[in-house]
Amino acid sequence: MIPVSLSLAVLCILNIWTIEYAAGCGEQYEKDGRCCDQCAPGQYMKDFCKENQQTICSPCEEGTYSQQFNLFDRCEKCRSCQHKYNEKCTATTNTNCSCNYGFLCSNNVCSECEENKCVTGETLKRTDSSLDTWLITYRYQCEPSCADDTYFDAKDNLCKKDGDGIDFIHLILGIGFVLLSLTLLVFLSHTCMKSRRDHRAYNHPMEVLAVSTNASDFHLSKEESGRELIMQDESKNSNSIGLLHLEEVGTC
Repeated sequence: MIPVSLSLAVLCILNIWTIEYAAGCGEQYEKDGRCCDQCAPGQYMKDFCKENQQTICSPCEEGTYSQQFNLFDRCEKCRSCQHKYNEKCTATTNTNCSCNYGFLCSNNVCSECEENKCVTGETLKRTDSSLDTWLITYRYQCEPSCADDTYFDAKDNLCKKDGDGIDFIHLILGIGFVLLSLTLLVFLSHTCMKSRRDHRAYNHPMEVLAVSTNASDFHLSKEESGRELIMQDESKNSNSIGLLHLEEVGTC
């Protein structure tokens, strides 16, 4: 009967020999005790290696690719982009996609896009989830950028306390009240001054007329002055005669 220790020793030797033999194939793979070639990037395996032949590989067809050494019986299908193609698919590389402005990638390869619905004052939060070994999907949520007792100032791009906005509003209202008061004062002053000028202009022509009438007396010719004196004498004489006639009638 074979000792247990001897059996364990034999198993260890066989395991070491198997690992070393497999490691000696390098980038090849081991099949039926012999090292076989893998298909290079841009190719797929059409047939396994056999005793009298190596692995048969064929180039990827259009619209397919393979990025690494493989033993696949077909190449992978190129990725389709919902929005933009940054790099087209080749035999050795997949398509590189991106999203338009205002949109977000729905997964780690940007094959699908969704609209960014966050507005000013909100922060975008992303949650990742894996569906398989290489595809990671993204979920987005918009959350307030500021705490409950603050608000977001878009001009300064920061959060401020609610009291800061109220003080600013009071300042604006105060300035507006002062400007309105000054405007009203200027308007009333202008109206009052205009009313006084109109009143003076209304009375001034009568004074000018009186002055001009008196002044005309000083510009009469000698002939006109003589006539006026004769008319005044005749008027006085007629008045005297009338008075005498009245006195005679009274004595009678």
